[in-house]
Amino acid sequence: MKKIAALLFAGALAFSVSNCGETVDVEYPVFPKSKEGRQLKQFLGTIRVVGLAVEKPQKSLWETVFGAGSSFIDQMPSKVFEAFDKETYYKLIDLSKRADSLNEATLTLTGITKSRVKLGNQLGAEAILHIGYQKPYTECGSEMMTDYGAAAMQVGGAIASMATGRNVNTGGGSISKQTAVRYMLIPLDATLIKVETGEVRKAVVSNPAKVDGGVGGSVCPSVLDSFGKALDEAALYIKDRLSPKVNTEKIRVFTKDEDPDVADLLNDGYQEITGETPSFKKAKENWEKADKKAGGKSWGAKTNIGTYYFQAGDFDKAIKYYEDAMKISGVDKNYVRELRKRAEAVAAVDDNADK
Repeated sequence: MKKIAALLFAGALAFSVSNCGETVDVEYPVFPKSKEGRQLKQFLGTIRVVGLAVEKPQKSLWETVFGAGSSFIDQMPSKVFEAFDKETYYKLIDLSKRADSLNEATLTLTGITKSRVKLGNQLGAEAILHIGYQKPYTECGSEMMTDYGAAAMQVGGAIASMATGRNVNTGGGSISKQTAVRYMLIPLDATLIKVETGEVRKAVVSNPAKVDGGVGGSVCPSVLDSFGKALDEAALYIKDRLSPKVNTEKIRVFTKDEDPDVADLLNDGYQEITGETPSFKKAKENWEKADKKAGGKSWGAKTNIGTYYFQAGDFDKAIKYYEDAMKISGVDKNYVRELRKRAEAVAAVDDNADK
């Protein structure tokens, strides 16, 4: 049913007769349907822009993993940023690349906590995600693993034997095989700090990743090959606890109005979300100015503001602005109604999760 509803919604938008909007990809948050998900939603509010501060790793800790003198240790902060930047809801700003305005002490948890307001103003960030490290470890071992290819052959052979009445040779052999594995713990210690209030949420990775080179393999996977998988698993663990997942819809942003001054402000907002450093927050400021300039009678401005709240996860406010837009003369009512229905559908999912 959800897939059908999504297709119907997409179809309704695609065939809209509106000729005064630009279609953009609009991301919106999806929170876990759990107590933790509700708490995260309440904590974040409309936070979207987050500075990522990755501490410089202590070489004495990581040399036990990579070996003394390894140059890879110096690359770790950038690798951590890349892992967190994959498919994330947040718009991340890499603080390690702000050497002109930051020093190493600022990137510590204490430095971030003390400087959060200043950093937020400098970066335009609403929160700072600090990543530190605890003691890592890696070791090789072995486990019995299932060879699913061999298992499928045996099942297929059994079916063929029953169908033909003759034994079909599947090669025999055990489908469970002793396999060399590397256990690697990337013990990231994450703290998400709200710039405005200083409130925090934490997540710590304490379970090692398990990497194998193929079922039945006898050679332990290399440290560097294992590191990438272990880091991705660690980043995913933290993102699942400190960030919502993200969905995307194609939605029109309206840029035209009979009043050229209002139209300019609507277009300025559109430019803010399509430029090199997209910002829905700055776009909203322009759309609010457009709405004020129009005396509250710009349905394009109200619709765009509704879309701002939709992408921010405040679906109740999005619904209100869409409804207000539909009351204004000249509105593309069918299109805006579909936007409201979509916001209502997502809000209903959230409401059911809260019960």
